[in-house]
Amino acid sequence: MSEVPPLSRSGRSFLLRLLGAGVVVLVVVATSVAAVVNEGAGDIEDALRSSQDANVDVDGSARGEPQTLLLVGDDHRFGSGEGNRTRADTMLLVRLNPEEKVTTMLSLPRDLLISPPGSPNVKLNSAFTKGPQNLMRKLRQLLSSPGERFRINHYVSIRFTAFSKAVNELGCLYADIDWTYFNDNNPPRGSREPYAAIDVPSGYQRLCGEDALSFVRYRHGDTDKVREARQQTFLADARAQVSTGKLISDRDGLLEAIAPLLTTDPQLKKRRELLRLANLALSVSGGATKRIELDVTDAGDNSSYRASPAALRRAARQFLHPGTVGEPGVTSSSSSSSAGRSSRRSTKARRAARRRARATPATIQASDAGPQLGRQLQQKLAELPVLAPTRARAGATYDEAATHAYDIASPGGKLYPWPAYRIVVDLPGLGQRYGIQGTTWRDPPLLKLPGSKERLGGRTFTVQYDGRRIRRIVLRTSRGTYWVANSLTAQLTNAEMRAIARSLAPVR
Repeated sequence: MSEVPPLSRSGRSFLLRLLGAGVVVLVVVATSVAAVVNEGAGDIEDALRSSQDANVDVDGSARGEPQTLLLVGDDHRFGSGEGNRTRADTMLLVRLNPEEKVTTMLSLPRDLLISPPGSPNVKLNSAFTKGPQNLMRKLRQLLSSPGERFRINHYVSIRFTAFSKAVNELGCLYADIDWTYFNDNNPPRGSREPYAAIDVPSGYQRLCGEDALSFVRYRHGDTDKVREARQQTFLADARAQVSTGKLISDRDGLLEAIAPLLTTDPQLKKRRELLRLANLALSVSGGATKRIELDVTDAGDNSSYRASPAALRRAARQFLHPGTVGEPGVTSSSSSSSAGRSSRRSTKARRAARRRARATPATIQASDAGPQLGRQLQQKLAELPVLAPTRARAGATYDEAATHAYDIASPGGKLYPWPAYRIVVDLPGLGQRYGIQGTTWRDPPLLKLPGSKERLGGRTFTVQYDGRRIRRIVLRTSRGTYWVANSLTAQLTNAEMRAIARSLAPVR
């Protein structure tokens, strides 16, 4: 491996965000309901009859009022038998708020301690093992505050098997894979522990059911925070590829495949309630999505977390009333006013901000390692000019094993028409790496994601954001499409991302 000189960094506070892979399926179902409303409500109602009923008490709501859904992903992982008690791999609260035309999402760590300090540790996940009703009771207790009871209007639990079935029903999906994920449980390449097997190389590629499930569920070798970010990235890429028309045309097969793997509150199976939920989904479609972060701290055992009562109240307030607290990169009543203030800045201040954004930070240093790898790749890619970075983040290491040239499969999976390459650069810390991608594919699906044009080093790039952090910087030329992808948890600053993108140059 080729190394860039190290740079000391101060420690950062750890913010846990958990967004489950099962959400992809549930978003698909909800969008499908909203897309067909009256036309398909009867079909959906019939399909949901094959799902199981959850013995839960849900809160009612008046027509047009916001609704909160509790989404739970069941965890039957590799090596666990059918007789084993299920665990909640993912717990996500989703609120459809037509008043502010916003969808808020609050992820809850399954390893969040719900017992008082000094008493035996009890995790939130244990509440689910005693049944969904107990989990909902505990969540209401944790998130309610004086004067405002936390209400949950619907409950949906989904087994992860449904995820792979849904991906296959949608014809597989393209994903931007940051690293080579491999485990066959055989050392030296595989783990000695009985983790789920996986063999997914780095690079932008077409993923089908089991490979997609293995990718989003991958656990060992990184943290829950990285795993959540991996799932979130897959979800964002997937939503850009699934059109409303496709959901309508594929809804019968999709619902038939996943409905038996769902457990819902009985109210959700009624046509009237489905239509109410569909109308809510339509009312917030096109609006902002706000991810609410629960501030947590390590409990000291490297396996669980604590959230103070103040942190729980703050997260609940932001979840229920998104217009009261600004969120980076989201359009809401508060962020709109912030944008208005920003637009009134003086021309001089805006120019100063642009200069700071274009400056090369001290953390980005010249490196020959990128061009060296680029030259090796160019020997394998006659049709695709290789652009390699001449600068890298200080302390980073080029991962030669994960860097490779390959061909991207067509949507049907039968042809491989687009030569491509991926350069992987490891950062300090578990699961931290950024990448440089190139391909002859002129219009890969990720270009459908929102982005803004920006001139860098005399070239026009498309900059895609995740909140305030840059997620990708894309360059299109007459012979290919190239991009710099941030690490899953966006460890590179915006200035660092721009500096690396500016340094992309043909290898010689």
